[in-house]
Amino acid sequence: MPKTRSTRARIRRLASLLVAGAGAVLGGCSNSGSYTLRWQFADQFESGDCGRVGVSGIQIAATRSDGSQSTIAVPCALGFYDGSLDQGSWTLSLVALDASGKPKEPAPGCQPTVPPGTTVLRGQTASPVEIHAGEQAAPIQPVFLPPLPQCCDGVDNDRDGRVDLDDSDCADDPNGTAECLPTDGVLCPDTSL
Repeated sequence: MPKTRSTRARIRRLASLLVAGAGAVLGGCSNSGSYTLRWQFADQFESGDCGRVGVSGIQIAATRSDGSQSTIAVPCALGFYDGSLDQGSWTLSLVALDASGKPKEPAPGCQPTVPPGTTVLRGQTASPVEIHAGEQAAPIQPVFLPPLPQCCDGVDNDRDGRVDLDDSDCADDPNGTAECLPTDGVLCPDTSL
């Protein structure tokens, strides 16, 4: 489905409101600094990527070197989160969430699709970040969240009312990667990432 300008504008407004709300809550803290964390499922992030892979939210856990921790869940479609943390050394990790707010786990025997040389962890770990009071942290490399193969992603990719192994396209190959086959024709959207 093509993205419209109004959809992009709504996403930007939502992002601005989230950032403004976080700023209002943290406005009085002089011991905190900010950071921006980005995630993607492919080489370039598009808001539709989340829905195509069955991810509705992203859980970000921030762990400071002293062991203290902060966790927040944000909408996946934004593709980024502007946060604020107290001064110190932090490690950020991300977990993709399904529509029920639970971590999106692969079916047994199913492996995420990842580019060569990418390390797969359940909680995708971003670069450690140094937070200094009143400053924006150095840029953090975007975190790659590996999508699951179509036959075990929990999404009706070919829109035929059957999901994953209940779909005949996947029945012959439980570890198959394509629920969308040429025989599905126009039912299959472009789900390639």
